[in-house]
Amino acid sequence: MKIFQKLIMLIAVVITLAGCSSLRTASDYDKNVDLNAYKTYNFYDKGIARVKLNNLDKRRLMAAVEAEMNAKGFTKSNRPDLLVNLVVVAREKTDFYGPAYYGGWGWGWGWRGGWGGWGSNYVNQYIEGTIIIDFLDPAKKILFWHGQGAGFNLDNFSKREQRLYTGVKEILAQYPPNAIAAK
Repeated sequence: MKIFQKLIMLIAVVITLAGCSSLRTASDYDKNVDLNAYKTYNFYDKGIARVKLNNLDKRRLMAAVEAEMNAKGFTKSNRPDLLVNLVVVAREKTDFYGPAYYGGWGWGWGWRGGWGGWGSNYVNQYIEGTIIIDFLDPAKKILFWHGQGAGFNLDNFSKREQRLYTGVKEILAQYPPNAIAAK
């Protein structure tokens, strides 16, 4: 019986951790802007200078954006139609798992007794990042598309480059917005 209870607890922790591993993405755009007018891009230098990542991850993030922009048919240019601004927001996050009481019989009114015990406490502390990708029109000086992906574990170095590419792909999958509505 104890093995079964521990197995249930382990499955609950694994499911909870698996649910925290994917990005939560969202986007918004200016409905009055003709998105088909944009064919070329480059990075917004002032924004890139403020990205709060180490230089290795900053280059990885920019390479991921370049790969996705090229896959969408954009061309990088010194005189771009749109500028890509990148922002990374980080916050400390703590996840608690447990204590979980397991045990037998009880009399109701919220009290449970019996042959059980308290489970272990599990604490996971890490820095959670939100990656923001903005498209700016340099001629009109306006923001016309905003995408973000929240839930990126910045303390996890396992497959970091792959996770950055996947995260950028998930965020930019929402551009252009009309393609999403057509699906």
